[in-house]
Amino acid sequence: MITPIIREYFKGLKEQDELDVVIPDLLTSMGFEVVRRPKSGNRQYGADVIAVGTDTDGERKLFVFSIKRGDLTRQEWAGGEQALRQSLDEIKDVILNNRAPEHEGLKVVICITLGGIVPEAIEPLVNGYMRSNRTKTLGYQVWTGDTLTRKILDGALREELFSGELRTLLRKAAATADDPERSIAHFERLVDAVAGGDADPVEKVRILYLALWILFVWGRDASNFEAPYLASEIATLRAWDLLHGRIEGDRGRRLDASHSFHQVVTLHLRIWDELYGTKVLPHAGKLHVLSFAVGSVDGLDINLSMFETVGRVAMGGLWRLWMEPGQGAVPKTSDLACWPARNIAEALGRMPVANPTLFSPFADHQSTDLALALLLLCSVRETRDAARRWVRGAAQRIIFAYRHHGRYPANDGSYSFLLRHPEAATDEYRQAAMAASVTLPLLAMVAYLLDDAETVASINEFQKTDARDCSFQAWVPNNRTDGKIWTGDPWQGSSVTGLKVGDGGSELVAALQTESKANPDYPMLSAIRLEHWPILLLACRQLRLPVPPQLWMTLMKEMKPAAAGASAVGSDPTGECGAAPD
Repeated sequence: MITPIIREYFKGLKEQDELDVVIPDLLTSMGFEVVRRPKSGNRQYGADVIAVGTDTDGERKLFVFSIKRGDLTRQEWAGGEQALRQSLDEIKDVILNNRAPEHEGLKVVICITLGGIVPEAIEPLVNGYMRSNRTKTLGYQVWTGDTLTRKILDGALREELFSGELRTLLRKAAATADDPERSIAHFERLVDAVAGGDADPVEKVRILYLALWILFVWGRDASNFEAPYLASEIATLRAWDLLHGRIEGDRGRRLDASHSFHQVVTLHLRIWDELYGTKVLPHAGKLHVLSFAVGSVDGLDINLSMFETVGRVAMGGLWRLWMEPGQGAVPKTSDLACWPARNIAEALGRMPVANPTLFSPFADHQSTDLALALLLLCSVRETRDAARRWVRGAAQRIIFAYRHHGRYPANDGSYSFLLRHPEAATDEYRQAAMAASVTLPLLAMVAYLLDDAETVASINEFQKTDARDCSFQAWVPNNRTDGKIWTGDPWQGSSVTGLKVGDGGSELVAALQTESKANPDYPMLSAIRLEHWPILLLACRQLRLPVPPQLWMTLMKEMKPAAAGASAVGSDPTGECGAAPD
């Protein structure tokens, strides 16, 4: 049964920014017109949400909702200025006497809305209040967690939209929230089934949004945010796939589609805040603390987990960067003095010094997490020194590891291979294990942007000598990317092979600039065309695809304006690729 899962979900919601956010969405799915949503900083006078809709008697009425989390206690009923009884009085005295003209003729229903129940000891007090204040034009209703559950199952999750099979998948995903691997397997099947259904795209996204909320609350109760976080990435990408055409093309419904997508992104970032903003960032600069929290003494486990953390933390900062005024189709420098992206970037910049394993990627696909981190650090002027330190340290360690048969970034990123890597201290093994590299040209490019000529020279010398058989590569979208990348298909895009660093890095930068200008498919990506570039970065992180060089171009013009007119040398942008360049 799905009912207990949803009932517990409502009971677990906090009052502010959770229950009062979900209620308006529930009302919208029921056909209500929401005319007032909660606004932080404004006095509500007891009314958290106001909506116009049809009551059970078929009459159109004005509904005013006063919301409390969990079960109602005596203190919450009549224990001070924030008590529910005080809120109900303020609704009568203030809200109803200041109604909009178009609502003057409507009867009013004041809804006492709870995530839990009204306990038996409190019920006579509530019922007595409602009987004493009821009039011909003013009525009262109590919406408990059971009421909300019933309305969701009759509305947003009604049988024709949310079949028994889907309800079972949601129940399993929520019930196994403390086992992320199993939970995500159920959630992915749920997402695929919802996306492949016959409902309107906006309705599909509302279902995914509600399912994600339920999984988040259950994960929070289990003190395990891993499954909700991974699910939020999947839901965000699939929501974009379902809605970007509506956002762009259907002007009549654009606000509905944009609002639905914004809700999913907001919930994704709320989950990020719970996991990384609260639990990780405060410890970012503490020596070995995050590495120790991995819970393993094996160096490989710590390395893989720390780079995964870096990629996720960086994405949180890049989303905040995108939300700042002045950001367009690509990341660029912001000069705001104090903003969330800067705070995240500063914490991220402290992580490699406190956790030195972050200077040593063991797999080439970790270049994606590294690129996300460096992109954020370079977008904030105050953290460019941290980026420079990271690039120099990583380049030095990779070159040293390769020359001394240590753990350099291998092309095979599977756990079983990395456990054995390096298997042999021979030139033949090294050439096979690192036949190509995305990590090294990334480091060379960023070192060039940061005026670190010494690091550029060391990578250039390494490419000409020890790594002369290693193909330096990048990845760019092609004409199949937009239809596949948002749904988790890695088999799209093209590799840019044969990149050369060159003296001073100018040859590499010129090649990447020319490829960026010549590629007709990148600007046609929906996420770029509609200026939602974090979606592309999120997809790259999910699929372990390298970050396209185009996303660096505006920063390159800002940081190295003299390089803006460089011409291409020695690139071969023809190779088809999948999850990583060949």
